[in-house]
Amino acid sequence: MAAMGDGPISVLSVGCGDGSLDVRLAAGLVQRLSGQPVRYVGIDPWPGSVELFTARMAALTTAELSVDAHVASVGDAPVDETFDVVLFVHSMYYVADVGATLRSALDLLRPGGELWVAVAPSAALNALVGVLAPPLEGHRQWFSADVEKAFVDGGIAVDDVATLDALVDLASAGDEVLDFAVQARLTPELYGTVRAYLDAVSVPGTDGRLRVPHPVDVFAATRR
Repeated sequence: MAAMGDGPISVLSVGCGDGSLDVRLAAGLVQRLSGQPVRYVGIDPWPGSVELFTARMAALTTAELSVDAHVASVGDAPVDETFDVVLFVHSMYYVADVGATLRSALDLLRPGGELWVAVAPSAALNALVGVLAPPLEGHRQWFSADVEKAFVDGGIAVDDVATLDALVDLASAGDEVLDFAVQARLTPELYGTVRAYLDAVSVPGTDGRLRVPHPVDVFAATRR
């Protein structure tokens, strides 16, 4: 992000959650840009998440950083500015219409600004989501193949796609973490089956501990 230009930079994080990623990005930008203003806006439909995002950003206590946050979705956010970067990190799963969301995001970019979408494919872990998760507002959760199709169907050129080969440690996860991982409220009878499946698909990490493969595809597109 810091290499995108010489002046101030602005970022919109869609589905910012508690800000645990965004605060690191914002801090890095402030440090790299050496006194240049940084504008950072987060939107999320959950008030509790927005409160945590705001608190994390406020803790940076730097005059160069300007922060706003809104309880909203990307389609109805009260934002009347454009950005250098619009960022979706693990938030595209939940939108009602992927194509409409991509178009809304592009409209929030300045010419030459970049849209980044980080979303997992339907790999080992998300195969469980596909089987167990209930519909979200009438639709299933979307994965990276759905996002790629929406880019193509919308005639939106993708500049690059990169895959991050991540692993997630679920060996000692509690029931609530497993519920989140499969996006469903599991019954007591299902926990044993789900844990056995996760053990079966796990692979050794660099430290020898078993982890579940959970790759992430990152799409980058530029507003022309």
